[in-house]
Amino acid sequence: MKDDTQIEESKNLPQSSQGFPDAPCDADDEINLLDLFMVLVRRKRLIIGLVILTGIAAVIISLQMTNIYRSEATIAPRELEQSPGKALTGALGGLGGMVASEFGLGGGSDADKIEVLLKSRQLANLVVEKHNLMPILFDKKWDAQKKAWKESPAPTIQDAYKLIKDGLLKVTRDRKTDVITASIEHKDPEFAKSLMQYYLTELSEGLRAKVLKDAQENMKFLTEQLDRTNDPLLREKIYGMLAKEIEKDTFARAQTYYGFYVLDPPIAPDLNKKARPKRALICVLSVVVAFFVAVFLAFFLEYLNRLKTEEPDRYQQLKDGLRLRRRKRSRV
Repeated sequence: MKDDTQIEESKNLPQSSQGFPDAPCDADDEINLLDLFMVLVRRKRLIIGLVILTGIAAVIISLQMTNIYRSEATIAPRELEQSPGKALTGALGGLGGMVASEFGLGGGSDADKIEVLLKSRQLANLVVEKHNLMPILFDKKWDAQKKAWKESPAPTIQDAYKLIKDGLLKVTRDRKTDVITASIEHKDPEFAKSLMQYYLTELSEGLRAKVLKDAQENMKFLTEQLDRTNDPLLREKIYGMLAKEIEKDTFARAQTYYGFYVLDPPIAPDLNKKARPKRALICVLSVVVAFFVAVFLAFFLEYLNRLKTEEPDRYQQLKDGLRLRRRKRSRV
């Protein structure tokens, strides 16, 4: 009976023996963490040196980068002045709604049209050719004294468009409000402003020219029809259509910027208001990356040392394998 009771008591006792193995595991974990920390301590010169050298190199390289300035313009289609079902207000008075409907400004496609035109090759080529911007865009390849290109073949208008599209011009649009922000980035703040102004002017003139051409052709046709018609009722209708075309022509000529409002015109940024490079960010990221690379390198070197001490055969095989690869590369 005593044996049975002892067995029962032993079963009811908490299994504390299961907790004993945890202590060595915690000790092993602490030892492993300590070993890892000791590796970093032994390689502290490598880590600190690499981080410092990288930081110095990042500072020197970032200081040698050219400052780039940004000139922005914010524009909006003229449809934004309209409320649903109401005419344009302001200087146009009651004619605003009628003229706007003739231009198609009431639809939702005007912002799309302006955005596409700003990014178009045709507008870029027009701006570059009209204002003779090739020597400025490719100033390193242009000899100002001889007024000739330093190399052959000379840059083409396609090269200018690629440069503007990929490096200078940026166009963004707020889909909710249809407000478009266009910007030019260049090392010369005055040129950035001028190029952005050229874009707005040529965009407006292009839209204006199309409407004026259509209005002139329509007025010419209606005038011819008026001379051929003797019916009073028909002549009255033609007069009404002719009046609309005259209003359309007048409306297009009266605006400084046709088809859109310039909410925020471009300005030349101050010299201390550069857009890039972000030198502080470059230096911080370089130091952080260098630290992680240095830590990885420290553990790798520590692994090679242990491999050399504990497994010299494998270390020699690794060393010979690297030598063979080098010889093969040298032969190739």
